[in-house]
Amino acid sequence: MTLTFSDFKDQAKEILNIDLDGYKLDRVERRTKSLMRRYEVDDFNECIDLIKNDSTFREAYLNHFTINTSEFFRNPESFKFLENEVLPELADKKRKIRIWSAPCSNGCEPYTLAIILKEMGLRSSQFEIYASDLDPAILDEAKSGVYRENAVKNVSPELMKKYFKEDPTKDNFYVLDSKIRNLVKFEEKDLINGRFDRDWDLILSRNFFIYLTKDMKDQLIKKFLSVLNQDSYFFLGNTEYIFSADAYNLEKVYQSIYRYKKD
Repeated sequence: MTLTFSDFKDQAKEILNIDLDGYKLDRVERRTKSLMRRYEVDDFNECIDLIKNDSTFREAYLNHFTINTSEFFRNPESFKFLENEVLPELADKKRKIRIWSAPCSNGCEPYTLAIILKEMGLRSSQFEIYASDLDPAILDEAKSGVYRENAVKNVSPELMKKYFKEDPTKDNFYVLDSKIRNLVKFEEKDLINGRFDRDWDLILSRNFFIYLTKDMKDQLIKKFLSVLNQDSYFFLGNTEYIFSADAYNLEKVYQSIYRYKKD
């Protein structure tokens, strides 16, 4: 029997242990078909067989499906607001600032936060940065700290000189200093089905909600907020908005940065 996309989705969900129902199905289908064309896979039957039996293809599918593009200081004005307003406020009232980047993709955003905090003069004992993603391959890439030239285009010459070195083995690649890499702890996590740690002061979940259905977006926002501290911050992508933010006890303070006040 030839599988429909709906049948394929249900089987892939079981094999990969990720909840595809929470994602916008047209996006999932487009990404699946795009990968099938690249690997010359004829139909969903063959695709599901490869996901089951071919670890290389299964990893490629997860890599293709998840969100793996980022850069340092993406939307620089938003990070400048964090540096000038949010982080000093948190540093003044917290013994230790707890930050979580989810999904973290290739690590650019949590490392950006580490650079900012280092430049602010905070000691490593004054903050914790955690970063999680569904894709184990992208986590390995993040831990390596090796980036293409395009990923560091927003980094100032001063910070490039201070925290990056040219990769001697590859042209137009840069290696992040280990003293910054060591400030971020990475872990594999499924945001839709996974359990969340508590007591965060700043959560970054940027350019992920655009892939979710309206219901799943609502569920995940509530899930994130349930683990945020009082007067903490929630940072989305610049094209993402939370309509009726006050219904979530959120106050928009800058573009896509929200302050959270518990009931």
